[in-house]
Amino acid sequence: MIFSNNRLGKFIRNGRLDLKLTQEQLAEKLNCNLSYLGNVERGKHIPSLRLFCKIILVLNLSADAFIRPNQNAENSSYLQLLRLLPQCTSRELNILLENARALLENREEKPKN
Repeated sequence: MIFSNNRLGKFIRNGRLDLKLTQEQLAEKLNCNLSYLGNVERGKHIPSLRLFCKIILVLNLSADAFIRPNQNAENSSYLQLLRLLPQCTSRELNILLENARALLENREEKPKN
């Protein structure tokens, strides 16, 4: 994987938009300059490691998902599910797991390997 400022900016912007936060709201939560945050989202600046960590915590993003993206890295539904999972209770996670297993077992078309 090749690191890209634009890819990082898009990753952050999508996470912010998924939570329906404005740039102003996120900048306030991060205690960072609004203009700087805008430049990060546009790929013009790279945040420090400290700010990157704050961003992923505030937006409930996975650094691993950015560093080692999988085939679903650009799938908005997949990314939204990943961000919602930490908010689920143990019971809710078990329900989701059983639903996912049932969906996979009963799908009409099996994926080609």
